[in-house]
Amino acid sequence: MTVDWDRLRHAYGWATDTPTHVEALVSGDVEARAAALDHLDIAVLHQGFPDTATAPAVRAVTALLADERAHPDTVEALLEFLGDAALSVSDLADDRYFAEILPDLADAVTQAYPVVLPLLAASPPDRALFRAENLVAMARVPSLADRREELAVLVLEWSERGAGSKAEWIRCLSQLGVDNRDLRTDADPAVRFRAALGHEDDPRSRELILTALATAPPPGVHQFELVAAAIRVATDFHVIATAACRVVSRDSWAGFDYGWGALVRFAFPKPYGKRRPLTEPQRALLRALVANEQLWDPMNGSCALVFKQAGLPHSRDMCRRLSG
Repeated sequence: MTVDWDRLRHAYGWATDTPTHVEALVSGDVEARAAALDHLDIAVLHQGFPDTATAPAVRAVTALLADERAHPDTVEALLEFLGDAALSVSDLADDRYFAEILPDLADAVTQAYPVVLPLLAASPPDRALFRAENLVAMARVPSLADRREELAVLVLEWSERGAGSKAEWIRCLSQLGVDNRDLRTDADPAVRFRAALGHEDDPRSRELILTALATAPPPGVHQFELVAAAIRVATDFHVIATAACRVVSRDSWAGFDYGWGALVRFAFPKPYGKRRPLTEPQRALLRALVANEQLWDPMNGSCALVFKQAGLPHSRDMCRRLSG
């Protein structure tokens, strides 16, 4: 099918340069291939946000892989591009801005899936987990729901070979709907956490997730994951207040979005005001914020915005006084 790239857009304008980059994925020119992969990542799917050129680019990449025309050193990156495209379909499903783009992108991912599925079966052991993670992202597109069971069988076979982190294999299996609740008693805390994430509605899983927030993340688990999971399962901030204060007191300023900042937003669903007295859990959180020196650079606009959204002053002294 002929694609009129002149009428399609990516993050930086009309996609007139995209077909040249796609062809470069076949080239023996190392620099051209690198530039092409950067183009897919930075322009065609900019920070996970698609545009009208994204679905046609997914189909073009799929055709290269199906015909075995893509240069061997691009295959892993192209699979990652397809996985990221699938993630955008899932992550942006409720975003009205992308409502017209996503159906075509989901269809393109669906067509790509059977082309790249054999890559997992034929994978070198050191690449199997990477390939599985991207295939799982693709299989989570709703139109591929009936393909998840066969992928789960393949993923389970790889997990039993001991190739890569057990916790990461459990995450893949949980995302495919496999029941891993028996692993919530595993000796590895990361495995326990991953197994719990797959069954967040279960009281035992909820208990494990909330307990995990109170401690330093185990190897293989990022603190942001702990925070997000705890917020999802907690009925109110007071349920996680003690653990949240520990996170806030040790987090770096970079946690303004998914770390300490997410906890502040959860603690203050409505901005603080003189007619809305602070609760004791909110005061405890303020004390933890005050204790963390990394959060008070007056030139850090990201940190200041978190405080502003919560109705709090980005002033250490003023927050100290408010915390009582």
